[in-house]
Amino acid sequence: MLKVIEASLMLCITAAVMAFGGTEPVSLALIEVLLLGTAVAALYGLKNLESRSVWHASWVPATLLSLVALQLVPIPVRAAEWIRSDHHGWNAIASGSQATNFSSLSIAPYYTWTHLLVLVCCVAVYFLAQRLGQERGSRRRLMFWLLILGAFEALYGLVQYLSGWQQIFAYVKKYNLEEATGTYINRNHYAGFLEMIIPFSLAVLLHEHSKFSRTNQSARSWKGLLAGGNLSRVGLWLFAVIVMIAALLSSRSRMGIIAAVSSIAIMSVFSGFQRRAGAWLGAMIMIAVTVLVLWLGAGSALGRFGSISNEYVSSNDSRLSLWKDTARLIGDHPFLGSGLGTFPVAFTAVQGTFLGKFVNHAHNDYLEFASDLGIPAALLFFGSVLLLLARLAKRTPCSEAGFERAVALGCLGSIAAILVHSLTDFNLYIPANALLFSLILGLAAAICSAGPARSRQEHEA
Repeated sequence: MLKVIEASLMLCITAAVMAFGGTEPVSLALIEVLLLGTAVAALYGLKNLESRSVWHASWVPATLLSLVALQLVPIPVRAAEWIRSDHHGWNAIASGSQATNFSSLSIAPYYTWTHLLVLVCCVAVYFLAQRLGQERGSRRRLMFWLLILGAFEALYGLVQYLSGWQQIFAYVKKYNLEEATGTYINRNHYAGFLEMIIPFSLAVLLHEHSKFSRTNQSARSWKGLLAGGNLSRVGLWLFAVIVMIAALLSSRSRMGIIAAVSSIAIMSVFSGFQRRAGAWLGAMIMIAVTVLVLWLGAGSALGRFGSISNEYVSSNDSRLSLWKDTARLIGDHPFLGSGLGTFPVAFTAVQGTFLGKFVNHAHNDYLEFASDLGIPAALLFFGSVLLLLARLAKRTPCSEAGFERAVALGCLGSIAAILVHSLTDFNLYIPANALLFSLILGLAAAICSAGPARSRQEHEA
């Protein structure tokens, strides 16, 4: 049963990534049906297995789901007006509900319903990944599947960038025609996907070298490594790392590059692997990346950093002005939000920037989440993620099992990367990246809940 659930989970997330990041409605609907069916099958098929550790932290997702459901519950208009203290745009919405005398706290229920389905799927993926993450074989297969998927996307993006073949299968791209986007429409979301996979490839690379070093003392030096019989495996993972980093550079996503560098720096601090091996591998990666930058063109890969200040100046049509308006929107409904996914509708009431244009996202997951669900829900969600990240950072260096340490290190870098990128983008509102992030959170929770006995059993893995 576990292998069926595992295969279904891999299939759904792979399909979401391939279907323009899950933004294609029909494909997303089929993925949601399959995911929810898998979750129901898991509840039925795994009911007799030990799963207490899977549900011990269910109150956080349960609270979020309950809040969104509350936003959709029809309540008397007068009660809704009393609960909702803001007045921007609410009068027009309330007047349309006078005929039935009932309304909802969400100012655009359809948007909230569609995003609720995605949220339910994310919660399902989180719990399924947490359950699968308790099994050594499933954890290993999930890790290698992530690397295969990441390598495919990286190679696809590099073909787009280097050949000028700007298509996503049969679809001819209309935007980001000079950058690599893989099967995504937006380069920043493509970079968000890659930055969540690169830490796992680095962790596996360090694990393979560490495992080889335990059995071959000469491999601790670079001469021993080059002469070792395990060079092919180390070289394979090194190649995967370089290809993914090259694809990330080809996306020309400034925050994607910053997030990836930040995650690698965090991984280096909390890595429990041999420092000398890490130093040599890090030097090899840096040399390869330098060559790639020169090959791809330093101006192409890094030139956009020269204009980064234009995005954050106190003027109209900048991200800073967008965030200021979003802060005003949050102030209008600080406790319960305007409804999950309703930012494009709610923002029009306070829009003072990008006038004449449709603003569909706040380009900051933290602000948009607070706008949609309220400040308490945003603090609950991101606070729980930061708490999990802290537990993971504490667990990673002292983990006894080699492969478990690699999974923990990969999860640490991946979560850190997307949290950094969320400061200036909306990756968590892209279904494929949200599902992938949920899977990584589930794996991280499984690693953090694993007992020392299990770690000792897997020490030679």
